[in-house]
Amino acid sequence: MTVPFPRPRRSAWARAAAAAAALTPAAFPLVAPARLPAQGPARPATAAPTGAGRALTQTEYDTWRGVQGTTLSRDGRWLAYQIGPVVGDGELVVRGTSAATEYRVPRGYTGRPQLTPNADSGFTAPPPVFSADGRIVAAMTYAPRAEFERARARRGSQPPRATLAMLSLADGKVTSVPRVRSFQMPRETGGWIAYLMEPADSAGRAAAANAARDSSARPAGAAATSPGGTPRPIAADSAARRERRKENGTTLVVRNLATGEETRIDDVVSYAFADSGRWLAYTTSSRTPARDGAWVRTLGPTGLGDETALASGRGNYRALTFDRGGRQVAFVTDRDAYTADKPTYTLFHARLDGRAPAARAIVTPAGIERGLVVSERGVSFVRDGSALVLGLAPAPLDSIPADSLADKAVLDLWHFRDLRLQPQQRLEAGRERGRAYTAVYTLGTGRLVRLGNDTLQQIQVSDDGRAALAVTGIPYAISQMWGEGGSDVWALDPRTGARRAVATKVPFQAQLSPGGNFAVFYQDRRWKTFDLRTGRTTDLTGALTNVRFDQETWDTPSDPAPWGVAGWTNGDRSLLVNSRYDVWELDPEGKRAPRVVTDSIGVRSRTVFRLVDLDREDRFINPAQPLLLSAFQDSTKAAGFYRDRLGATAAPERIVMADARFGQPLKARDAEVYAVTRQTYTESPDVWVGTRLDQLSKVTDANPQQAQYAWGNVELVTWRSDDGQQLQGLLYKPESFDASKKYPMVVYFYESLSDNLHQYHTPSGRNVINPVVYASNGYLVFFPDIAYTDGFPGRSAMQSIVPGVQSLIGRGYVDAKHIGIGGQSWGGYQSAYMITQTPLFAAAFLGAPVANMTSAYGGIRWESGVARAFQYEKGQSRIGKSIWDAPLRYIENSPLFYMDKVTTPMLIMSNDADGAVPWYQGIEMFVAARRFGKEAYLLNYNGDGHNPRKRANQLDVDRRMQQFFAHHLKGEPAPDWMRNGIPFLQKGRDQLQPPAAVPAVGGAATSQSSAP
Repeated sequence: MTVPFPRPRRSAWARAAAAAAALTPAAFPLVAPARLPAQGPARPATAAPTGAGRALTQTEYDTWRGVQGTTLSRDGRWLAYQIGPVVGDGELVVRGTSAATEYRVPRGYTGRPQLTPNADSGFTAPPPVFSADGRIVAAMTYAPRAEFERARARRGSQPPRATLAMLSLADGKVTSVPRVRSFQMPRETGGWIAYLMEPADSAGRAAAANAARDSSARPAGAAATSPGGTPRPIAADSAARRERRKENGTTLVVRNLATGEETRIDDVVSYAFADSGRWLAYTTSSRTPARDGAWVRTLGPTGLGDETALASGRGNYRALTFDRGGRQVAFVTDRDAYTADKPTYTLFHARLDGRAPAARAIVTPAGIERGLVVSERGVSFVRDGSALVLGLAPAPLDSIPADSLADKAVLDLWHFRDLRLQPQQRLEAGRERGRAYTAVYTLGTGRLVRLGNDTLQQIQVSDDGRAALAVTGIPYAISQMWGEGGSDVWALDPRTGARRAVATKVPFQAQLSPGGNFAVFYQDRRWKTFDLRTGRTTDLTGALTNVRFDQETWDTPSDPAPWGVAGWTNGDRSLLVNSRYDVWELDPEGKRAPRVVTDSIGVRSRTVFRLVDLDREDRFINPAQPLLLSAFQDSTKAAGFYRDRLGATAAPERIVMADARFGQPLKARDAEVYAVTRQTYTESPDVWVGTRLDQLSKVTDANPQQAQYAWGNVELVTWRSDDGQQLQGLLYKPESFDASKKYPMVVYFYESLSDNLHQYHTPSGRNVINPVVYASNGYLVFFPDIAYTDGFPGRSAMQSIVPGVQSLIGRGYVDAKHIGIGGQSWGGYQSAYMITQTPLFAAAFLGAPVANMTSAYGGIRWESGVARAFQYEKGQSRIGKSIWDAPLRYIENSPLFYMDKVTTPMLIMSNDADGAVPWYQGIEMFVAARRFGKEAYLLNYNGDGHNPRKRANQLDVDRRMQQFFAHHLKGEPAPDWMRNGIPFLQKGRDQLQPPAAVPAVGGAATSQSSAP
C-alpha cells in the first residue's frame, strides 16, 4: 500500500465509469486523409538512445523482480519477504534487521501469469508468517515453474501441490511438509502450528476442494444457474443423495514446535486456534457418523490435550469461530435435521472457562421467524464477546424437477418496476441465493433480534453489540441508473430491534463510530453526526466557511466526495477528518470548536498530511501517543513523514522528506523497528529498515540488472491550458538525452498522472504505454494532466493536452512530425476524439474507445449488469445531462461524427468480452474509418476483457503497439500484419511463428519527413 496522494476519490458510480466517455469539438485545422503504410522500409529513424545501456525488449520483461509480502517479527529482530519475477520462480528471504544473518528458501512458481482470459487473474502467494515468539517463520512454497509447465502439457494431470516450509530462525534449518493446503499459528503465543493436508487421492482431492469452499456453498435445494442464465434443474433432495455428496475432511497435523511432536487428526474440514493459544478447535466430516462433529483441545506446555466433543453426530459443521479472548467458540450444524428433505442449521455456543466445554444450541429453527433459517456462513462474535452476529436466510426454494423445463420456453422478463436490470440480477444471482439478514444474539439475555430485511442489507454492529447502523440505497435503486443515487441511514438497537431514521439520501457512506455512540456522515458538504444515545444530529463543520472538507479538485458532474475520515480518539471523544491538505479534530457532540491538528501547515505549504495507521488492530487513536503523518508536496511531488500530537500547539515535526515515493510503513508490534518501501523513477521499490524513519538502511536490491539497460529519466513540466490554467505533466526522456537532437514522442494520458513523478515503472507488456520501455527505445514520452469542464470532456482534453505538446515542441527537441498518441479506456476515448480534431498526431493507439456516445449511453456495463447512463450524467464521461436534455453534447463529443476528418493512422483494440465498454464501439470506429479510406487496424482478443488478462494477449498487444509506433514515428518497416492483415482462414498461424521483434534502435539523429 502506498502513501495516499491527493487525487479525488470518486463516488461508486463515478468509479465504475472508468471505461467509456465523451467530449466536445474544438477549432483545429484538419487536413487530407493519411496514406496506407508502405510495403517496404519507411524513412530514416530519428534520435536513438546513445548511452551505454541496451534498449529494453520483451525478452527482458520476465527478468524484473518485485518484493512482496513484507512482514516484521513481533520483536523487530527479523524481516521476511518474497522476491520474484512477474513470471517465474520466487524466493523467500528472511534476514536480521540488525545483524547480517540471512536465509533464503526457494518458493517456486509464485509468478504465475493468467493463461486464459476467463481464468482466475494470476496467482498471489500468501505472505510468510512469523510465530508469536519469533522462533520460526512459515510459508507455503510451490514446485518450480518447469514442473507446472510439464503438468500443464499433460492433459488431465493435476498441477503440483503446495509444500509448507518452516524455517528455524536459530539455525536456518528448513522443515518441509509436502501436500499441505493451509496452515495456522496462534496469534498471541508461539510453540504450535497446525496444517491441513491435501487428500491422498484424486477423488478425495475433489471432495476436499469442495469442502474448502463451504463458505460459498449453495443452500440445499436451491436452483443453480448456468452461465447463460437458464435455470439448471435439480432433482428433489434426499438423505441418500446428500450422503453421496457429503464432503469428507482430510488430515490435520498439529505440531509442537519445541519438541517436534506431531498429532494427526483425521477427517478435518476447518480449524482455528484461539488468539490466546490455549485452545484448538476443528470440525470433522467422516464416513463414520460418530466422527462428524465440532471439537476442541487444550494447548499447554506439556502438549496437546485430549479431544473434547462440543457436538457430534452425522451432519455438516461449519462457520467455526472463536471470540477475541479465546474464551468462547461458536459454530452451526445441520445435525438435528440432517435427514430432512431440507436440512436446516442450528447455532451452537460453548464457553471455554475451565470447566469441561459443552456446546448448547442457542438459535434453533423453532426459535426464529417462519420462512427463515439459520445461514451456514458468516457467524462472528462482536469485539468484546458479548454477542454473536449471524445471518437468517430465506428458506430455500423447492427444487425444480430435472426434466420439467425440457420443452418449456426459456426467457428473461424485464419489468419496469424491477429494482435491478436482468443482467445485474443474473450476475448477482449467486449472492442473492446466499443472502441472509443480519441478526444479533445477545449472550447475556439469550435474546435474538433480526436487524436486516429486504431493504436494510448493509449493517454495522458496534464492538459491544449495543448499537448498529444500517445503510440502504434500495429506495434509490432505479434512479441510480442515471446517477441519482444515495442512501438512507438508520440507527438500530440490537437488544430490542428498535430503529430510528438518521438521514435520507446521503450521497456517501455513513460510518458507525468504534465506540458505537455516533453515526458520522457527509451531507450538504458538511460533516454531521447522529448521537445514537440521544437521537440528536449535529452539524460539525457548517460554521467553517473558509475550509472545504469535500474535494475541490472533483471534476465530474456529481456531488464532490469528502477527503475522508482519519479516525476516532479513545471513547469516541474526537473525530479526525481530512481537508485537502490538513487534518482536523472535531467534537462529535459539537461542544468544542473544530481544531486543525496540523496547524494549517498543509494548506500554507501545499503539503498533503494524512494519518498513518501503524496498528490496524487498535480501533482508536490514543491522544497520548504521537501521530505519524504521511506527507506529499503537491507542487514538487516530494514525499515523506512528519510527527505530530493531538492538542499540541507546535507545528508538525518533519521526520524525512525526499524526492521519492514511500509505501505504507510497517512497525514491529513490540519494538521500535520500521520497514518501508521507497521508489523513484530510477530506483526499484526496495525495502528499507531501521529503528527510526529518518535513519533507514536499504536491505533489498530487487533489480540490479537494471544498470545494463538504457533507462532514461523523467522531468516534471508545466504549461498553461488554452483557458489559462496552469497544468503539470511528466516528460520521460531517453538515456543520454541530447537537447540538440530531435526525438519522436508518444503522448499517453488518463485524467491526471503527474503525481506519479516518482513512480517506478517495471518493464512489462500491456495495453498501455510503458514510459520506461519507450524511453529506452529512443522515444520521448509525455504524460499530461487534463483540467475538465462539465459537458465538454473532449474540448477539455484538447485545451489541456495540445498546448502541453506545443510547449514541448517549442523546446526544439521534439520531432513535431512524429508524435503519437495513445490511451486505454477513458484515455482511448479521448485519444479517439482528439485525432478527429487535429492533424497533430502521426499515429494513435486507441484502447477500448467509445466512438459513439449516443449508442453507448443506452447500453449495459456487462461486468456489473448496470445501465451506462450514470457515467455520462454524473460520472467520468462528464456530459452532466441526459441524452434527452442535451442531445447535441452527446453528438459533439462522439468521435464517430468526425471520422471523415481524421488523418491519423489508428490501431484500435476492442475485445469481445469487454465488460466495461461495449466492443461494438471499436467496431463503429473501425467501420467508419474503413468507409473513408483511413488507415485503421482493429485488434479483438477473443474472449478477453477490457484490459487483456491473458498473458499472451498482453504481450501481443504490446508488441503490435510498438511495431505500429516504430513504423509511423521512427520509419521502421511495417510488419506483415500491417501490410497484409490476417485473413480468417489464416487465423492463428502467425502465432505459431516466432514473434517479429521490434527493430533495434540505433544511429544518429536525422531530419525526417512524414512516414507514409
